[in-house]
Amino acid sequence: MKFKLPVTRARLRLVCVAGSALVIVAGCGGGSDPAALTVAAKTSAEMCAAMPGLNIPASEIGLPTSGASIASATLIAATAKDNTSGEYCKVLGKIQPVDSSAPDIRFEVDLPSTWNGKSVHFGGGGLDGTIPATTGYASSSLTYTEVNGTKTPLARGYVTLGSDSGHQGNASEGTFLQNDEAMANYAGEHVKKTHDVAQFLAKNRYGAPFSHSYYIGGSGGGRQGLVAAQRYPADYDGVIATYPASELLGLSFQMGRVSQASLAPGGFISTAKASVLKAAVMAQCDGLDGVKDGVISNPAQCHFDPATLRCPGGVDTGDTCLSDAQLNTVNTIATPLVTNFDFANGIHTIPAYNILAGTDFWNPYITPLGTSAQNAIVDPATATAGQGSFFYAFPNGLASFAIARNPALDLMTFNFSNPGALTDRTKMVSNLMDATSTDMTAFKNRGGKLILQHGQSDQFIPAQMSIDYYNRLLASYGQDALSSFLKFYLVPGGSHGFGGQFEGAYDALTVLDNWVTKGVTPSNLVITDMNSPTAGRTRPLCEYPQWPKYIAGDANVASSFSCSN
Repeated sequence: MKFKLPVTRARLRLVCVAGSALVIVAGCGGGSDPAALTVAAKTSAEMCAAMPGLNIPASEIGLPTSGASIASATLIAATAKDNTSGEYCKVLGKIQPVDSSAPDIRFEVDLPSTWNGKSVHFGGGGLDGTIPATTGYASSSLTYTEVNGTKTPLARGYVTLGSDSGHQGNASEGTFLQNDEAMANYAGEHVKKTHDVAQFLAKNRYGAPFSHSYYIGGSGGGRQGLVAAQRYPADYDGVIATYPASELLGLSFQMGRVSQASLAPGGFISTAKASVLKAAVMAQCDGLDGVKDGVISNPAQCHFDPATLRCPGGVDTGDTCLSDAQLNTVNTIATPLVTNFDFANGIHTIPAYNILAGTDFWNPYITPLGTSAQNAIVDPATATAGQGSFFYAFPNGLASFAIARNPALDLMTFNFSNPGALTDRTKMVSNLMDATSTDMTAFKNRGGKLILQHGQSDQFIPAQMSIDYYNRLLASYGQDALSSFLKFYLVPGGSHGFGGQFEGAYDALTVLDNWVTKGVTPSNLVITDMNSPTAGRTRPLCEYPQWPKYIAGDANVASSFSCSN
């Protein structure tokens, strides 16, 4: 939709969207303007009704596609059941590939009737395969909820958008990775393609592009956020990358290595045995930060020796101890993977997990290693509730379909330190998928801002992975330059989205938006625990390398702690 106005460009300032009518004026803002012109006055319902059947030409998308189309557009009333986001137009569509054998990228763009001029791009997770819940909260904290009173991005007037990354179905299978275009879409191209389609729809709906565009995601979505900043810096003003899988392929190799130990004869650790390990670690390390509160605030201080739990003779004698095979599983989790080749950007050491400093691989919400050795290797496509293991399915999908392209590959005999004849292919896939580039200059120079955050007790992506990435950026830019566009936070006790010792939440979107639009540098932030039965306690959100040390007073209140080195 194009408008020809008898107004100079200097006087045409903004598209104002108020209520249900689209009005373009000369000089939006307070007071009356005698030059104001109503160019178009269509209701939100009329604008939404015009969306179905809309075709987006390939020329509007900055990477090769065959264009995009809208499958449906539905006006969701502010009073609709379970809608807390105000009136908006829910647009569903697909971006067609160049290769007709590749799957479409399916997307959702939510267009609020009262728009603030900005957008939030929601990241996915794992191997994706579904569109994220763009009407909910993005992964702006270390939990899937938010502190009371925090509105969703859509409720605040942001256009929200997300995609399935270029394939539908059970994401754990990974069969889509056999197609080069589908793999490239998953690796990161869907980020750009979905953004450009949403930008086109915004201009069609409101008559203007995004004034500011943000990407927010956790886990695989956190990796996508880093991809947005690294590869498409002209499109994004701010990114929140929460526990990002930045070293995606190396991470999958580390998971596969752990699965090999866990699924070796006698290597699987039951929940009962795990509780003994957790209790011993907490007994030794909980009070090292000044208070026993169920949170190990500085895991670097914790040096627990799992051999103290060895069963007599190293033979499994019950739930009160660990056999030698089970100790091997623990030690595999607690040590890095070192390869004889380099992943993207020269990385050949994939970090260990903090299992000996409080990380819980057996919390009641999800068990990364499966509920039993038998269930861990169940095909995720046929698994029932409680079956399957992410640490098996994820590396199996990448190794079998992205690297070997051989569904018969045996994950239990794959050499993750030395893939042999598959080494060159492994390096190519890593260069495509991993988000480990330290070249953030274009993002920095256009004023982009990045919040990087990770839980110290993450049971899926080691916190050390984000620490390593931060340190590589620090070496590239120096402290002052890096701090001007990046803030890095580690949350003690934080796990992968739920559970853990401290399920932290804060209004990170407002923090990011104020930093980008008002120049308000994040400082003195407080994070709130959402994890029952400790919900409501608070801690200072300390900028790395600081951590919250107990000083005095109520251990449930942030003011009783000080960010310490």
